[in-house]
Amino acid sequence: MVLRLVGGVRTGEDSEDLRAFLRTLEGSAEVHETALLACGNHGDERPTWTYIEADPATGVARRRCLQCAANVWVLDSEGRWTFPRMWSCGTCGQSIAEVAAGLAMPDGEHVEWVVLGARCVDCGRVDGLTDMVLPGTPLREVLDAL
Repeated sequence: MVLRLVGGVRTGEDSEDLRAFLRTLEGSAEVHETALLACGNHGDERPTWTYIEADPATGVARRRCLQCAANVWVLDSEGRWTFPRMWSCGTCGQSIAEVAAGLAMPDGEHVEWVVLGARCVDCGRVDGLTDMVLPGTPLREVLDAL
């Protein structure tokens, strides 16, 4: 794991660095679990590279599989969609990312808060995307909706 701060920008070498970034967010709820988001349309070979659109002001996100172009609305985003721009790296301009979710589960079973983060597959820059407050939703239900 090589999560670094270079010139004021967080960078990471792999998806584990992205997960570490989500666990160490300052001023946020404690992240108890993380999940790397991947397309479920490919059996055991679930690709993690994706395009992501997210709006931090309204807590919506949608990701698109780079391999099959399937869209996945994150949680209840479809009903509240605000047409945000596609994420692109603020360092190199790449729009392909690995995306992970950090989950706050104070009771160990129900998710109260979700935060999404992205890691640029080109230069490794790590960014926060958006977060969503949930009403104590069971973990399996949240994982199925990411």
